[in-house]
Amino acid sequence: MLQHALDSFAGIKGVEILAFIIPFLLAIWIDLRAHRASHAITMRDAAMWSVIWVLCAMAFGAFIYFERGGEAASLYVTGYVLEKALAVDNLFAFFLIFKSFGLTQEQNQPLQHRILYWGILGAIVFRVLFLGIGAMVVNLSPYVLIAFALIVLWTVYKMWQSDDDDEEVDYTKHWSVALVKRFTRVNPSIESKRFFSNGATPLFLCLICIEVCDVIFAFDSMPVIVAVVKDPFLMITSSLWAAAGLRSLYFLLIAAQNKFWALEKAVMLLLVFVSGKLIGSAFLYHLPNAVSLSIVGVILATGIIWSLVYPIKEEPGKKP
Repeated sequence: MLQHALDSFAGIKGVEILAFIIPFLLAIWIDLRAHRASHAITMRDAAMWSVIWVLCAMAFGAFIYFERGGEAASLYVTGYVLEKALAVDNLFAFFLIFKSFGLTQEQNQPLQHRILYWGILGAIVFRVLFLGIGAMVVNLSPYVLIAFALIVLWTVYKMWQSDDDDEEVDYTKHWSVALVKRFTRVNPSIESKRFFSNGATPLFLCLICIEVCDVIFAFDSMPVIVAVVKDPFLMITSSLWAAAGLRSLYFLLIAAQNKFWALEKAVMLLLVFVSGKLIGSAFLYHLPNAVSLSIVGVILATGIIWSLVYPIKEEPGKKP
C-alpha cells in the first residue's frame, strides 16, 4: 500500500509540475507586487483579486482536463471547492485574532494584509507538508481512513461548540504569544508598522498566532481533501490554488459575513458527509467523483441560498 502511494508521486509528469509551479509562482509574485503598499483593501479590490485567483485555478483545472481527463478534473475542482469552503471558519478566526491585537480599528486595518500574506505563505507550506504525509499514510491501512473520519467529526464538534459560545477568545493570551514573550523582548507599540522595532511588536505576535492557527487548520483540512481527492498531485495543486487566494477571500468574507450566516452550518454538514465518505472508503465503498462533487455543490449552494432567503442582522465581527 505504501508502494502504491510512492507510485502515485512517481507518476507525476514533469510537464504537469511545470504547468503548476510557473503560473502559481508568477500569480503570487504579481499579487505581492500589487499590494506592496500598506493601504486599506476595498471590497472592489478584494472582489477583483478573488475573481482573478478563481480564474487562475480554473485555468489550471482546464489543463488537468486536457492532460488527464474529465475524472481527474472533477477531483481537482472538488478539492478546490472543499478547501475554499473549509476556509470560511478559518478566516473568521483570523478576524478574531486581528481584533484581539487591535488591528480591526480603521487606522490599523491596512496592516492586516501584510500579516495575511506571511500567514497565507505559511499556510501553503503547511498544506504541502500535511497533504504529502496524508497521501503517504492513507493507503497504509483502512483504519487510517477511520481515524481521519474521527478527526473530521472532531472538527465539526469544535465548530459547533464555537457557535454556541458567545464569549470571544483573547488571542493576546494565546499560548504561542506567551511562548514568544518568554524568549524575546516585546514592544507594545505598532506605530513603526514593523514586526520588530526595539523588540517584537504586536504585529509579530499576531503573525505568530496566525501561523500557529495555520498549522491547526492545515491538519484539520488534510483528512477532508485526502478522503475525496486521493491523488497526491491533484490534492496539493487544488489546495494550494485555493490557499493562495485566501487573502482576498478574507476581506470579502468579513464584509459579507452576516449576509451568508448559514454558510458555516453548510460547511459543518459538508464535513459530516466527508467523514461518512471516509468510513465508506475504509470498507471499500467508493462514491463516484461526479456524485461527490454534486453533493458538495448542493450543500454549499443551499447554505448560500438559505442565508439570502432568511437574512438576519448582527453586529459587525460577531457570529450570527
